[in-house]
Amino acid sequence: MDSLWLGDVELTYQLRERGERVVLVHASAFVSWYDPLVEQLTGYSTLRYRRRLPESGSGGYRPLTVAEDAGTCVRLMDHVGWDAAHVVGHSYGALVALQLAMENPERVASVALLEPAVRGIPSSEQVTAALQPVIAAYRAGDKAAAVDGFLRHVCGDGYRVVLDRVIPHAFDEALDEADLFFHAEMPAVQQWSFGAGEAGRITRPVLNVLGAESAPRFVEGSDLVQSWFPRAERLSVPEAGHLLMVQNPTALARGLKDFFSRHPVCAESPEE
Repeated sequence: MDSLWLGDVELTYQLRERGERVVLVHASAFVSWYDPLVEQLTGYSTLRYRRRLPESGSGGYRPLTVAEDAGTCVRLMDHVGWDAAHVVGHSYGALVALQLAMENPERVASVALLEPAVRGIPSSEQVTAALQPVIAAYRAGDKAAAVDGFLRHVCGDGYRVVLDRVIPHAFDEALDEADLFFHAEMPAVQQWSFGAGEAGRITRPVLNVLGAESAPRFVEGSDLVQSWFPRAERLSVPEAGHLLMVQNPTALARGLKDFFSRHPVCAESPEE
């Protein structure tokens, strides 16, 4: 892992140069979830990163926005000399991918959205209610219960068996990054605004990815994404839920490679 300071943001990043370029974006707590997928993306260069913000005097973190995170990603691409790349985002990271493609289309060859954490779905109120005990546990100081509750909510009760088998250190890493996640990244999702108007500004090809066994909220999210991008290609990953890059990285990589092959990276600005 290499490190870089961009203003008050510290980045640790991993760059693997193999071929055509792919940026993988996620919340800092869950970056290691990409490990199995990276191993399957043979023939591709990959770049992924974890950001850290300075702590405030109260022990929290200053506010973070999705737009700022997208800008950070662009500056990291500048640092490693990447003019353009495919951008893959999962959950929170998919929001960053959308923002990046909207604001910096010349840097994006294609956008792969892996179950983005979009709002405005039919079950939004139920999702918010289900997260209240998670937030309460965090505020009570029980980070382990908060992280466990959040991951059960989005990935299902059996998530820990999968993570511990494939990425044994993943849960501990999530605990280490819990403060940043609950203080800065989760509020950034809640404050992010995106709809059909913003989607209309995105000119790059979009891949709409859904785990075949994902919870209804992610099915609703996938349908919302498709309404924003009627021409988006769809990919269903078998035998996988929200942990799709961990549960079935082979099928996901196969679908991504097929998509990338039809939309190669080039540094030219997209047609308007």
